[in-house]
Amino acid sequence: MVTDARISTGLPGHPKTKKLIKRLGAGAAWHLVCLFLWTAENRSDGDLSGMSDEDIELCVNWSGEDGAFVNSLRDVGFVDGAEGEVGIHDWMEHNPWAAGAEMRSAKARWNAAKRHHGFTEADRLVPEYAAIRNASNNAGSDATSKSAANEGHASSNAPSPSPSPSPSPSPSPSPSIRGGTPAPSGVTTPPKPKRATKVPMPADFGVTARIYDWASERGFDRLEDHMDAFRRKVQANGYTYADWESAFMEAVREDWAKLRGRSVTGVAPPPARKRGLVL
Repeated sequence: MVTDARISTGLPGHPKTKKLIKRLGAGAAWHLVCLFLWTAENRSDGDLSGMSDEDIELCVNWSGEDGAFVNSLRDVGFVDGAEGEVGIHDWMEHNPWAAGAEMRSAKARWNAAKRHHGFTEADRLVPEYAAIRNASNNAGSDATSKSAANEGHASSNAPSPSPSPSPSPSPSPSPSIRGGTPAPSGVTTPPKPKRATKVPMPADFGVTARIYDWASERGFDRLEDHMDAFRRKVQANGYTYADWESAFMEAVREDWAKLRGRSVTGVAPPPARKRGLVL
């Protein structure tokens, strides 16, 4: 179950928020935050389909005129869809961790079933993840088959090469004074692979879908807290990396944030600054 949501620091000053307050008063902004939190916990994909406008207003304890809150959210662009088909605008883009909660849970259950019972039984026990997994595998197989077919077609249509005359034997090179063996004629030394360029941390670097999947498979959580500690250490030391995702995953593995064994409600690091939900 999702226990938090991302609220952008720019929410209070966003034009949509200002328009909502202008229509309904300052209290409407609080009800908006309540809606985001309720959605993260109860409809983690941001889809409120099946709920009437009244249902949505009851979820956030709206006490104003019936329908005024949801209709105003539509007018300013916080939600999309007619009554019964409402969805939070761009929810999956701005709250990917909450949006992917159900699939992460299904993937974890599938992996556990696979370890104990094998692939076939895991697919039977967790069909929602099996369907996505099988679709992905089928798409990869189709692409591979199509590529192989294209290569075979091209090979069959290619003209047979004309036989080349045998080259005249070259005279053997004189032995080196130092006794070294000369390189065979026509053979070039392959160039050394270029090392990836290290760059400073991008300004918009954050927890990506690749990092979420990696952390979910290995049981790592509190990624936002890890990210805050990572940013502080990188900025303090001027670190640069070629692959920032891999660098962050290594920092989580090594526990730069020193979160292991520390209670969330006990002696813990300062609360993480939440990013996201740019509306």
